[in-house]
Amino acid sequence: MRAAWIFFVLLLLLAFSPKKDQHPEHFVFDHEHAFSADEVARLDTLFRGHEFRTTNEIALVTTTSYHGQPDLRSFAATCGDSLGVGKKHKNNGVIIVFSKKLREVFIATGLGTEQVMSDARCQGFIDSLMIPLFKEDMYFDGVWAGSCAIVNHLELPGNEIR
Repeated sequence: MRAAWIFFVLLLLLAFSPKKDQHPEHFVFDHEHAFSADEVARLDTLFRGHEFRTTNEIALVTTTSYHGQPDLRSFAATCGDSLGVGKKHKNNGVIIVFSKKLREVFIATGLGTEQVMSDARCQGFIDSLMIPLFKEDMYFDGVWAGSCAIVNHLELPGNEIR
């Protein structure tokens, strides 16, 4: 199990480093195969456009386990750090971790991002937009709704991350 976790972290590290403040190759890591190729492309396009407009980085990771972490929150933090989500000088990253198998979702923010988007707001997006759709087995629609809410919030006037 430890070897699988190390391999997973190394794979994630390769996806975003070493070109830290350049555009990542992709923003969606669908390890659970929860979405179709078109859905992954649609999410990636949303996140790529947001990064182009704001420099903020949003990544989505799907997973079937916590990979040695005690819970999804810890996995999200570890995963976000491993991926290097967000620009180093701004800490303007957001990571959405979703598991259909575990029936969980969590949104983690970088230190800069949390100045304009609190944990309570992230939980509100989960509770009001994502979970109702998940309960209807509309997993992509739930992730899409939450992702759009994050993008829209971060692009509001006054929410620029410095």
